[in-house]
Amino acid sequence: MRLRALADPGPRTGATELMLEVPSDPARLAPMRRAVVAWARALDLDEEMIADLQLAVGEAAANSVEHAYPLSADGRVEITLRLRRRRGHRLVDVRVCDHGHWRRPPADPGYRGRGLEMIRAVAHDVAISPGSAGTEVTFHLPADRAS
Repeated sequence: MRLRALADPGPRTGATELMLEVPSDPARLAPMRRAVVAWARALDLDEEMIADLQLAVGEAAANSVEHAYPLSADGRVEITLRLRRRRGHRLVDVRVCDHGHWRRPPADPGYRGRGLEMIRAVAHDVAISPGSAGTEVTFHLPADRAS
């Protein structure tokens, strides 16, 4: 997993942007989730928000790992988290991108297939953009519980 954290030249001590590149291997998702939690804690985000962030980012990345690439393919998932301010509130913008192929969710997913529903339950402005070069999922979460 490649990791890069970028800091704004502002008063915060934590990096306000986290960029991860994860191989399309399910075993690499746990370290990615831990990196997201560590980044959010370094920014002193609320623990409930951190749990929601970990869930949403984890589900989006897991979907890319599981669905975008054939089992024999060696793919990558790019994850970018950015803390920003809007109207006096902090938000975390999330982008999860793969370079595989979109698979439309089945009409009846059975006992699985609830990842996008979970993301939509905790995040705002969820957008899924499939294309010939891969799929991009974007959303944001309020970093301040009052948002």
